[in-house]
Amino acid sequence: MTNERRSDEVNVLVKALDILDRMATDAPCTVAQLCQHTGVTKPTAYRILKTLDQRGYVVRDVVRREYSLGPALYGLSRAARNSTDLVRLARPAMQSLHEEFGETVNLGVVSHGQVVYLDAIESVQRLRTTVQIALRDNVHTTALGKAILATLPEQEVREQLAEADWSPLTPNAQRSAEALLADLPRFRAQGYAIDDEENEVGSRCVASSIVDSAGRPVAAISVSAPVPRMTDATLAKIGGRLVETCKQLGNALT
Repeated sequence: MTNERRSDEVNVLVKALDILDRMATDAPCTVAQLCQHTGVTKPTAYRILKTLDQRGYVVRDVVRREYSLGPALYGLSRAARNSTDLVRLARPAMQSLHEEFGETVNLGVVSHGQVVYLDAIESVQRLRTTVQIALRDNVHTTALGKAILATLPEQEVREQLAEADWSPLTPNAQRSAEALLADLPRFRAQGYAIDDEENEVGSRCVASSIVDSAGRPVAAISVSAPVPRMTDATLAKIGGRLVETCKQLGNALT
C-alpha cells in the first residue's frame, strides 16, 4: 500500500469519527447539518453514512432524512454498554427476572435483519443457554427479534427480513418472510414472541419488546432455557411476566 493511499484511508476514518462525534452530541442530524459542523463534503458524508448504516453504527430515519447513532455501538465495550441509559434502566428488571426464574436473561435490539445482544445475565445452572455480548443472531429465529418485529409496521418488518440470512439453523426455523409474517399477529396479541428450538436445538426462548411513548420498540428482553425446563406452562408464565416488565420499562422511558 502506498503512503498516499494510506493517507487517504486515514483521512476518511478521521472524517467518519468526526461524524460520529457530532452525532453523539447532537442527534438526529441531517447530512447538511453534519457537513456544516464537521467540514466533510456531502458526497463523502453520504458514502461514510451509507457504510455506517450498513454496519449498524448509524440508523437513518427515511421520513425525516435524519441520522442517529445505531445499535452496533452498544456492543463495542462493556464500559460503553454500562454507560447507556437503556442498559442501566433494564439491568435491575433483568436481575429480577433472573432471580425469579433462574434462567438466562437477554437484552437486545434489531439492526439490518439481525439481533444485537446488549446485555445478558446467565443462569447459574449447569445446563443453561449462553450468549456473548455484541453477538449477532438472526432476527427471524430469535424470540428477541420476533418480539420487536411484532411491534413494527409491516413495511419495516419486510425491510428487516429482506436483510436476514434465511439459511435454516434448525429444522424448526421459518423458511420465508411470509411464514414469519403470519406468526406476528399472534405474538402481537399475546405480547410476547417465542423461539421454539428455531435458533438452537435444545433451547426455547420467550421475549417481549420495550416500547417507548411513541409506540416504537427500543429493545426487547428475553428469557431462555433448555427445553426440559421451558415447558409450555413455564413459557406462558415467563411471557406474562415479561409483558409486565417491558411495559414498566417502556413507561419509564417517557
